[in-house]
Amino acid sequence: MKLYMSGLDIMVCVRELKNAIGARVDNVYELNGVFFLRLRSKEGRQDLLLEPGRRAHLTSRKYEPPKKPSSYAMLLRKHLTNAQLLAVEQPDLERVLKFKFSGKGEPVLILELFGKGNLILCDAQLNIIQPYRVEAWRHRVLRSGERYVLPPSKGVNIRELDVQGLRRALSEAPDVVRGLAINLNLGGSLAEEICARAAVAKNRKPSELSGQELTAITRSIRSILTQVPAARIVYEDSKPVHVLPFDFKTHVGKQVKRFDSFNEAIDEFFSTLAVTSAAEKQRKRFERELGRLRRRLAEQEKHFADLYAKSSNAKRKADLAAIHHAQINDTLGRLEKLRREKGWRAAIKAMAGAKGAGELWAKIIRKVDSKAAKIEFELVGQPVIIDIRLSAFENASRLYEQYKKSAEKAAGAKDAMKQTRRELEELLTVGMPELKVPVPRKHRKLKWFERYRWFISSNDMLVIGGRDAKTNREVVEKHMEPGDRYLHADIVGAPHVVIKTAGREVSGATLKEAAEFAAMHSRAWRKGLGAVKVYWVMPEQVSKQAPPGTYLPKGAYMIEGKRNFLRVPVRGAVGVVTVDDEQMIACGPSSAIEKHSRVVVEVVPGKIKKSELAREARTRLKTASVDVSVEEVERALPPGKGDFKRTAGE
Repeated sequence: MKLYMSGLDIMVCVRELKNAIGARVDNVYELNGVFFLRLRSKEGRQDLLLEPGRRAHLTSRKYEPPKKPSSYAMLLRKHLTNAQLLAVEQPDLERVLKFKFSGKGEPVLILELFGKGNLILCDAQLNIIQPYRVEAWRHRVLRSGERYVLPPSKGVNIRELDVQGLRRALSEAPDVVRGLAINLNLGGSLAEEICARAAVAKNRKPSELSGQELTAITRSIRSILTQVPAARIVYEDSKPVHVLPFDFKTHVGKQVKRFDSFNEAIDEFFSTLAVTSAAEKQRKRFERELGRLRRRLAEQEKHFADLYAKSSNAKRKADLAAIHHAQINDTLGRLEKLRREKGWRAAIKAMAGAKGAGELWAKIIRKVDSKAAKIEFELVGQPVIIDIRLSAFENASRLYEQYKKSAEKAAGAKDAMKQTRRELEELLTVGMPELKVPVPRKHRKLKWFERYRWFISSNDMLVIGGRDAKTNREVVEKHMEPGDRYLHADIVGAPHVVIKTAGREVSGATLKEAAEFAAMHSRAWRKGLGAVKVYWVMPEQVSKQAPPGTYLPKGAYMIEGKRNFLRVPVRGAVGVVTVDDEQMIACGPSSAIEKHSRVVVEVVPGKIKKSELAREARTRLKTASVDVSVEEVERALPPGKGDFKRTAGE
């Protein structure tokens, strides 16, 4: 499985990244070691994803930015925010990318995609401002103040490679494929493809190659470097294993998915790979935990067996000492008398003589350790060590204490063993937990009405409202048509609202919902009003012409004729509405949102900051398995602070 971009991948990707030249950096984020440069251009916004050691490409997916930016992301923001991307370069076919920007010092951001990878911010003269990770080798140092230099080159420029240069480059390699992969820095997959295109066996020794074969290899290299991209992902057993800039002979017949650009293919492959890698890591964690519990259980079983044997042995010896107490005391008494009369040496000699003569009191003695004051008895074939200074019952009591301690330890070991068995059984019963690492969603192309505030009424009519002065004018002058309805809250500071009827009759329910929509997005929300009046009129009653002798402020309109007033509550609801098979966040009246959304979060004016309100609303939606971003929710919510009324459909 492919884990990082090759030099060829980078070369093709750079060609496409040149389309981003001229864009300006809006922001920089870091998420688990992956950097995102948010670029802004005439075509819109797009994110440039940079992951040291692995990949670099434009991404159409939505990643949740961290609440607190990293220190390196803050440094990049300081130097790159509002800077214009001037150039994207790849030195030779190295796995290195240089991004040159405008602005103070004309900063250069260098991405290294080999080894562990690194991201290095430099000035125009390539003096290092700050690397993401400080590193040092014999031939170069990545540290603030040092000059940035590339890793030592192998001295071969494959773009200008001829037959003689190829022969020299391969001369010391064990075979052709490894010579191409290592000595020319092409990587294994590309080296195999070059051999396949040149019809040269990859395991051939370089010294055996003819001039014709060497020429075929150089032609294969040139053809690959100039080939028009036809990006694809290669699958094996329905799992993505490779992403290629064009078709490879080595993958003929395999399942593939084609893409319009290599950036798109790289984006999808590595996004899917992140989930696959997470699943593999989770599987390994599960197996490690399973192995750990099994090893622990085996150790505990052995420990319990040892303690049980020890406690059983102590009890058996204690029982024997108690049962044979009279014989033990008689022997101890005789031996003590001999010791007092003759001393230990003579007493032991006398005991040995008595034992040889078959006397019963000496026959049960195995050996005597006078220094330790211990005698080892043999009682019913079992060795029992007795302290000479104590009686048989005192010795038995001491042995019983040893038995109790060992038995307590054995009981504790047994409980621990039972606990491990329960944990093991639970782990095997529950199995591996469900993976919760979704592939980041793609940015979708916005509908025309998402530029404005909007919702779909319970009668399936689109209602739009302005967000600011410019969109307010657009709602009236660009989108209001004959037969539509115009609404406005009877308060200073309210959006122009239009019901798009598409020639249909407007019901009273839709008028009421549009009125609530106009109210919730007006200043009445910020003021915390419970209700407000909203009027509606026909499009022909809305005019930019002021009566003679009067003046209309910019963005204001003259309403001619009768106004139809409705008094409506100031409240709203957030939900996920499906339009043309695409899910999008909408904020409108509860009755309309409930019609179109499985989950409804009702909100009212309150004291919770809009950003916090958005985060909590998103949490409630996510609890009901609706995945949206905080930014989407915050953009949809009414202006100002609020509070929650209820959540339905969880």
